Amino acid sequence: MSGDIIELDPTFIDRLAVPAGVCDTAGRFLHANAAAEQGSGRTVGELRHKHVTEIAPAETHEHVLTQFRRAVDGDAADFETVFLDGRGNLHGLRAIFLPIIGKGGVSAVLGLGFSAPDVPADPLPYEQLPRLTRRQREILELIAAGHSTEQIASQLTLSTETVRNHVRGMLRALGARTRVEAVAVARRFGYLAPPLRRD
Repeated sequence: MSGDIIELDPTFIDRLAVPAGVCDTAGRFLHANAAAEQGSGRTVGELRHKHVTEIAPAETHEHVLTQFRRAVDGDAADFETVFLDGRGNLHGLRAIFLPIIGKGGVSAVLGLGFSAPDVPADPLPYEQLPRLTRRQREILELIAAGHSTEQIASQLTLSTETVRNHVRGMLRALGARTRVEAVAVARRFGYLAPPLRRD
């Protein structure tokens, strides 16, 4: 795969008006356009060779990597997350990862960035991002997929009361009152991908 990257001139994104970057299949930036520089508060030189997760809070790395791997596997990924600008401020982001196909398969990934529509006026600083345990995130993903408490308990081999305890803790951490609200908040902060659009 890496040999195909020689065929690609990543500066093609300089003609795009939206923030855009091209990464190799390992996730390292090859190039970013002027709109990405302006939006991220970082120069092309600062971004080049950095990993795609380096501008994201640690809590979102796993989610961003999952979406990036989808593109490396040949599928488009459209999701919401957050990123830290050059000054350390947190911003909402709708990101799209698109595979760039070379002779031997996917040779690079094109990333496009758009402001998330529901970003708070005063973005939370990194240290105030909601903290979820691994189990809470696992249960949150199952809730977002439409599973009931009983189904989650069965799938994770837990008692229903244990699942309810994890849900209560997750709701507290996210500042949500209901499971639906928790899913919406989690998507906003990059813990979950948005639902697939079926146009």
